[in-house]
Amino acid sequence: MSNQIEIETAEDLDHHLEMGEALERLRANPDFQKVVMDGYLGMKVNASVSLLAVPQIKKAGERTDVMEDLISASNLMFFFSMVDQFYAGAKNPVLSDDEEAEIAAAGGAH
Repeated sequence: MSNQIEIETAEDLDHHLEMGEALERLRANPDFQKVVMDGYLGMKVNASVSLLAVPQIKKAGERTDVMEDLISASNLMFFFSMVDQFYAGAKNPVLSDDEEAEIAAAGGAH
C-alpha cells in the first residue's frame, strides 16, 4: 500500500511540476499576456466592475450577469494561484521526518 501512495504522490508531483512550468511559459508569452492577463483579466474585469455602478444596469436587473463575468475571472485567477501553490510545493516539498532521516543517512554514506 505504501508503494501505491508513493507512486500516486510521484505522479501528482510530476503533474504539479508540469502544470507550473506550463503556466510560467504561458505568462512569458506576449500573446497570453495581451489576451488573457491584460485583456480578459485586466480590461474586461475593470469594465465589468464599472458596469456595476451604472444605474441602467442596476434597473434592468443585469448586475447578476456582470457578477457572473467577475466570478468567472475570479475562478481563473484562483486556478492560476492554485497551480502556483502546487508548483511551489512540488519544487520544494515538505519532507517527513523519515524522509529527512533517509536523505541524511544517504548523504553521510558518501
